[in-house]
Amino acid sequence: MTGIEYIKKSVSDLMGNGLGGHDYKHVFRVYDNAMNFCNEIPEANRDLVAAAALLHDCDDYKLFGEESARLLTNTRRILAGAGFDTDFNNKCIDIVQTIGYSKRLNGIKPNCIEGKIVSDADMADASGLIGVIRCIEYRAYRSEGGEPFFDPDYLPVEMDAQKYKQIKYCPVVNHFFDKLFHLRDMALTEPGRRCLEEKHKIIANFLKTYFDEVDAPQVWKDLLAQYM
Repeated sequence: MTGIEYIKKSVSDLMGNGLGGHDYKHVFRVYDNAMNFCNEIPEANRDLVAAAALLHDCDDYKLFGEESARLLTNTRRILAGAGFDTDFNNKCIDIVQTIGYSKRLNGIKPNCIEGKIVSDADMADASGLIGVIRCIEYRAYRSEGGEPFFDPDYLPVEMDAQKYKQIKYCPVVNHFFDKLFHLRDMALTEPGRRCLEEKHKIIANFLKTYFDEVDAPQVWKDLLAQYM
């Protein structure tokens, strides 16, 4: 078993069929996205991209808590058994520490090309139709079905990292404005930029159609127009 195969199995065992759109299926879609982006960026270390993509959510604070996110407990444990050298492991850990939307809101982003690829690959899976579905799944999971899809009286507010991590009440439509519509502007590679641009069009058209069908208040249509 290669080091990457070991990581794949370990991540599958750890993540399982987790609820709320954060499971091994999400991880493997990010992995596939990253490998596809690598095809256009030959200078990237494919094993490093693969490992970081597979491990990027193994200590997500939303799933495993703040201490695991701070220490990267699962990431370090899995890497220790994968058989890569210390330099590889340290580079992978450095990348994982920079991946995530709330980190970008805090000004944290990867510097190496491998990290940029993984960041774009992760954001690509938060956009497009799969992003809409994951958003619905996650909000339903977090609210136990207690939030509406759209609350016309709850307008989005300007978001920063602290506000984003402390969100309690967030109808799905608000999450478009809190996160999904900002992803295309965070692309760090050319293939990632093209992918996120196409996915942005999908989510914007989806919401436009929805607003038309429910006759959403004009203030919401005006907000959406800024992202069309």
